[in-house]
Amino acid sequence: MQARQFFLFFGVFLLFIHACSHQTGNKNNSTQDTLPGALREINQKIAQNPSDPALYLTRAQWLVKNYRYKEALKDIRLCLNKDSLNPAALVTLGDAYLNLGQPVLAENAYAKALKLQPTFNDALIGMARYYLVLKNHDQTLALTAKAIINQPFNPSAYYLAAWSFMEKGDTLSALKNYLKAIEQKPDYFDAHVQLGILYGKKQPQMAEAFFKNALRLNPRHIHTRYLLGLLYEEQGEIDKAIAAHQDNLAINPDYIPSLFAMGVISMADQLEFKEAITWYDKVLTLDKKYAPAYLNRGYCKEQIGNLSEAAADYRQALTLDPTLEKAAQGLNRIATHH
Repeated sequence: MQARQFFLFFGVFLLFIHACSHQTGNKNNSTQDTLPGALREINQKIAQNPSDPALYLTRAQWLVKNYRYKEALKDIRLCLNKDSLNPAALVTLGDAYLNLGQPVLAENAYAKALKLQPTFNDALIGMARYYLVLKNHDQTLALTAKAIINQPFNPSAYYLAAWSFMEKGDTLSALKNYLKAIEQKPDYFDAHVQLGILYGKKQPQMAEAFFKNALRLNPRHIHTRYLLGLLYEEQGEIDKAIAAHQDNLAINPDYIPSLFAMGVISMADQLEFKEAITWYDKVLTLDKKYAPAYLNRGYCKEQIGNLSEAAADYRQALTLDPTLEKAAQGLNRIATHH
């Protein structure tokens, strides 16, 4: 089916597997009554003992875990002003910088921590993550191996080693290390997701099991459910795919990947071109620069005979992404009709 060739223009961005969970609202975090209980408790302790650097570090670590990196930097600096040789504070500083896209500052913080305590596991893991960002897999694997020697129960080290092996193309080693991470930490959400991705093409039943495990751990992680929906579609289980994407849209009606996927299903699997157009319209209302939606919408309009609008969509797709050969092919087909 020609329409199938348009499938999956939305890429699976592994480095942003948490992107959807990061969208949890922080609108009222400045209001004490709406603060999470753990943070409120830390704030109360700081109010009672404002000179204790360990409390600022505790709050910074909570903020990093909850993706509030800029706020975390303030507390880490307060901690380091009082305790400049605290390796845990330096690692937390590195984590915040790395997540803020400042790897040079992150590496500097991790290096200081390792100079103070060469076998500090969190520093080794932080530095391994830094090298993974740089695609220096030999360094990542050397650091994770050192961390595991020092501390055999080390799910984070196994996870990072697995990711590095995966990027090197060593799928077997990646699988072994992801499975080891889950063996040591059965609720390791990220490892379940990555195993679902790795098993996706060759062992879809295993992939489904791992995605479902991840969703049991975090039922509102819509990117994982999106991946599960794609898996179902690839296996021809269209009803299950639709259900997965509809569940996502019930959580977030503006989630573009599932909107786009619903368009693909309508277009490629059901040949409901008018319905597909409505899905692509929704995508383009949210993101006017989403080239694949113009491409697919153009194809749908071409199929229902609306050639002038189809050509306009193909041209817009090429304007946004000149590499979309199928848009050029679509324009050529339309030209032959005149």
